[in-house]
Amino acid sequence: MSPPSSRTTGYSVITGFVILAILVLIPMVISGPAPMPGTVPGTGAASGVDLCSPFIPIFTDPAVKLAETSRPEFVLQLFDEAVAYEPLLATNGTQVHMGFWSGKGNHGSLVVLLDAINSAPVSAAGTIHKAIWDEGVTSSYQYPSYVTMQNERWYERGYPVNGTALIMGRAYVDPYPVSPEQADIIWGQYSERYAMMAVPLSEATGNPVTVWCYVEGARANRVFYTYELPILEELEKEGVVTVRFAKEQTADWTVPGDWIYGTANAPEPIPAS
Repeated sequence: MSPPSSRTTGYSVITGFVILAILVLIPMVISGPAPMPGTVPGTGAASGVDLCSPFIPIFTDPAVKLAETSRPEFVLQLFDEAVAYEPLLATNGTQVHMGFWSGKGNHGSLVVLLDAINSAPVSAAGTIHKAIWDEGVTSSYQYPSYVTMQNERWYERGYPVNGTALIMGRAYVDPYPVSPEQADIIWGQYSERYAMMAVPLSEATGNPVTVWCYVEGARANRVFYTYELPILEELEKEGVVTVRFAKEQTADWTVPGDWIYGTANAPEPIPAS
């Protein structure tokens, strides 16, 4: 047994360590952990590559993205991302709906339709309805590939201001300059791959995909008429999709009279300006 004086000294040392630890931990509890060191956004060529944030641009080489979005495998990449979030999209018997839009005011109309379909009850025949669009599986959940496309900021980079890409109010030196034509083609090819998703969706569910288009007032040289409609025409011939076009922006998916049927009857686009 230790002498009383040694035990007292030992207790004092232990007590001192406890008090010191408490004093060290109190600021951490109050203020939280210290920030991780990192590069200031936009100060390097690879700034933001590992961060999925709308406020930190990703400076992908346009040649790399043009090659990526032109590959047939990109279709399955989008399909896998969709099914990972909503497995019913690849379940036999599900009726899948795909939305398309172009032109002023039509974006919001498609969002309303998506929400209406995805909240619809199971039909009397037991059919489950699921609707997607080029941005994601629902009107709010976005494909990871779409988020990346957005963060790559193709149009801001394609239209530089005073030699810099103006993104979210901040000027960046683009290590891989982008032309307006490249920005159009990259988004066009992405949209083609989205339209081609109808093939694996139809194969997985055993049903033709129902396509809904809000394109009144769309221009002839924009994505829908240049990239998406030609794909839909081919898929319609193959029986992969059935296509309908809204007569007006308030068209209701449950009202047949609100729609024009078939790609042959697509609304005439506004001439390119």
